[in-house]
Amino acid sequence: MALAAPLPTVAARSRSRLWGVPVYWHLLSLDAPTVAVLWAWSFALAAGIRVSVISIAVLGVGTWLIYVADRLLDVRSRAHPALRERHFFHARHRRMLLLTALPTGALLLGSICIMPAAARRDDEILFAISMLYFAGVHLPVVRLCRWFPREVAVGVLFSLATAVPAWSSPHAPHALIVWLVLLFAGLCTLNCVAIETWESKNSNRSVTVPVMALGVAVAAMILLYGPATGAALGFCLASLASAAILFALDRLYRGSAQRRAGPEDRARLLLALRIAADAALLTPIFFLSPWHL
Repeated sequence: MALAAPLPTVAARSRSRLWGVPVYWHLLSLDAPTVAVLWAWSFALAAGIRVSVISIAVLGVGTWLIYVADRLLDVRSRAHPALRERHFFHARHRRMLLLTALPTGALLLGSICIMPAAARRDDEILFAISMLYFAGVHLPVVRLCRWFPREVAVGVLFSLATAVPAWSSPHAPHALIVWLVLLFAGLCTLNCVAIETWESKNSNRSVTVPVMALGVAVAAMILLYGPATGAALGFCLASLASAAILFALDRLYRGSAQRRAGPEDRARLLLALRIAADAALLTPIFFLSPWHL
């Protein structure tokens, strides 16, 4: 299969180095579950409530399965105009990933059966919406991307799913969570738009990432001086820091693009930026730990 041919770059050279850890964190689709679990914990801390460990586990496992399925479908349907190393990796290791996904899916179903009923109900609604998204992206007859930006859909769905454990908890402060969901949805959309802009070399979006980063930063500042109190302040600061990092990464990309690096250097840079863009969403580790302790 032609798509299974390895790229002559990056990951193969990184196996014996420390750099290989973040590379395979990305290639194995572990980045999105890590971010989802971390921010679900952050939503709970910001809301001042305890959430079910089972609900968090369902979120992490479900996110991994969805991302693996999405990348395998991207390879099969060529939904992207240009496939990346993560897609080639999934094509090369398709059998291993599918064999891993089977028991993982069984574990997910078992966990869903024992998770809190309110969280299960909300997850079922989001799962139905996610299946509509999959159909819209991967079925040529529908092809949602023609009418609605894929990055916005992913950002909104990811934010909603991440907030479910906190939202479905008894006595959850829903008004506060709504504001935090909107802020995080903007941050997730910024992350997706930045990655898509870098990988597609879309010159029409040269100002989109900086403007979106500024918008997320302003929204975080408004919440900091508005309804956010206690650990919610850490949530807003983490969002602000993530937006600033994504803005800095975009400036780095613009500077490298002006130097017109060769294809191999560009592939290495894009992989590094892709990993850094997701690592930029790990800021709650630094801003919410004091409240957690």
